[in-house]
Amino acid sequence: MTHQIIIAAFKKAEAETERNSTNANAEFLSDYIFEKFKYSISTKSLTRYYKGESSPNQKVKDYLAQYLGYESYDSYIKWNSTSSQINELEEKKKSHLFSNKKLMVALSFLMVVATSSYLGYIGGKEECMIWSNDHYIKTECSGSSEERKFIPHIYRNLKEVEVSEATTFFKNGEVRIWYYKSNGGLEYFSSPGKHPVSGKTLKPITKYMIDKYVRN
Repeated sequence: MTHQIIIAAFKKAEAETERNSTNANAEFLSDYIFEKFKYSISTKSLTRYYKGESSPNQKVKDYLAQYLGYESYDSYIKWNSTSSQINELEEKKKSHLFSNKKLMVALSFLMVVATSSYLGYIGGKEECMIWSNDHYIKTECSGSSEERKFIPHIYRNLKEVEVSEATTFFKNGEVRIWYYKSNGGLEYFSSPGKHPVSGKTLKPITKYMIDKYVRN
């Protein structure tokens, strides 16, 4: 997941700079991090992260996540991990909570509640969700290939939306719209995650994409 966020940041930088150069995009990210967070990270270090030769520290991961429109690296993991992946955020929380017996008991209770909500068991029946036009709807699991496990935050937040020049794409420096490129155009969504049909990761909107597809 660490290398994934590096790749995503470089791709966004490439879209914004319109330069297909690893070094140029590393320089762009280095300048962004310094100007935004007053944190110095060299172009060389960012290039090494991109090539997988080393890994960034937590601060750099948080800064890159915010550049991509997320609150933190933990938030990026939450929105981009699938149910089959090991959730880094939960593992990190556990490592701290297990040192305290009381917190350990509380975590166990919360895990039971969270797991039940995640699987969508209501009244003893497992619930799924299915994409309908521009949003998810709940449905009893039947084994259909169009169904996916019921995930509360995705069910509540992920919706396809229409945009115009008047749309608020950014708020307080954070991305508010994500997109998926399809048939030469863009589909727009209200939160990050996976495309409900293709399963591909949605990308945070950029000024370049707005100028090209919305204001053209």
